Amino acid sequence: MNVDTLAIARDLRATELPAAQAEAIAAAIGRSVYDGVATKPDIEIIVQKIDALDARLTAKIESARSSLLIWLMGIIVASVGVVIAVLKF
Repeated sequence: MNVDTLAIARDLRATELPAAQAEAIAAAIGRSVYDGVATKPDIEIIVQKIDALDARLTAKIESARSSLLIWLMGIIVASVGVVIAVLKF
């Protein structure tokens, strides 16, 4: 995002504002716009953090999935054992 501070200063001088004040106001506007804007390196850092978080969450989900599958298989085996025991006696 570009802010044409020179054009802003010219517009302010056209309203008979002193040149020093016009330039100071234009510079302040330019700084305020750029201070709140994320730069490309800022965005790259955020993307790296998101990728790292994604990898950690994927690993945790896979671990939970494996644990749940093992638990579920144990429940199924135990249930089959109970059914066989009931049918046998």
